[in-house]
Amino acid sequence: MPFNPNMIKIRRDPFTISELVDKMEHGEIRFDTPFQRKSDLWDGEKQSRLIESLLLKLPLPAFYFDETETDEDAEVWNVIDGLQRCSVFKHFIVEKTMRLHHLEFLTQQYDGMTFNELPRLMQRRITQTPITMYVIEKGTPDEVKFNIFKRINTGGLILTPQEIRHAMNQGVSAEMVANLAAKQSFKKATCGIIKTDRMEDRDFVTRFVAFYLQDYKTYEPDMDGFMTRGMAKIKKLTEAEREDMSTQFDKAMKAAWSIFNNDAFRKRRNIYDRRKPINKALFETLSVWLAKCTNNERQQLVAKKSIVQRLFVELNNDEKFYYALSSGTGQKESVNYRHRKIREMIETVLKEK
Repeated sequence: MPFNPNMIKIRRDPFTISELVDKMEHGEIRFDTPFQRKSDLWDGEKQSRLIESLLLKLPLPAFYFDETETDEDAEVWNVIDGLQRCSVFKHFIVEKTMRLHHLEFLTQQYDGMTFNELPRLMQRRITQTPITMYVIEKGTPDEVKFNIFKRINTGGLILTPQEIRHAMNQGVSAEMVANLAAKQSFKKATCGIIKTDRMEDRDFVTRFVAFYLQDYKTYEPDMDGFMTRGMAKIKKLTEAEREDMSTQFDKAMKAAWSIFNNDAFRKRRNIYDRRKPINKALFETLSVWLAKCTNNERQQLVAKKSIVQRLFVELNNDEKFYYALSSGTGQKESVNYRHRKIREMIETVLKEK
């Protein structure tokens, strides 16, 4: 969706390594929270070559930070781009636990040294190196911020959209999505095959959250934006509302397994059809409408599971519905159609005597 360029609030701060290290030492760079990527992914040689670049007076690429919160004394930043470099500075300059090795040009002079063992002149050369910092200021709307994340996300560790959402929604929102993805009922209903290493499992869960907290009729053709807004809504819920959503999600997963067993969230055109992969659009739709059922309604659906299965196969033979699960799944018409048809299917079963 388009947005007003005036909503983009990014400032450019001229910094030195020394000033960046000072923020690290005062806990103003967020290393201690779940983040979109793992730090310390570089091997020792690559870490040492970064320090060697500073000793050789080579310029570094810009750093990007997200100003997530401001307390009375200091701004606290999350790293958007430059996490691995920040981790190297932390180990070498702050903690002083790293030794240089496999240097390319300065092996004879400095190989094997820690920061404290370098000559004072070289220590100052490192700490006084100028760096360019771009800070996305507080108040920048989440959708604008998400687009900024995507556009600068061009390094060697390119993030998935869910990893970006995770980085943008630290705290209660990220924790809740992680907790839902960790539920045994979710793992069982999805046969334990949804990958966790790039937050694919949390991407599934965030789809549920987005359509559970937002009416599908309000959807506009921007799935990333819709999911980003949905995840941001979690922090606006009361604790009781979050607990209720968690409970309904758990019950929806158990109902899906009880009705479909290991066919849950998979397309099926006939009883002899080979088992298809789990379908994300179907997961989003079926999980939400099972979660919106009452306990009694879910019990009825389980008791009438043979009817549910028959109607579901019939629905999969509706070409428009099948298309809504297969191609152009983020189109407004596809989203509306699949949600309406699943809702109608459930209503039909509940009316059966």
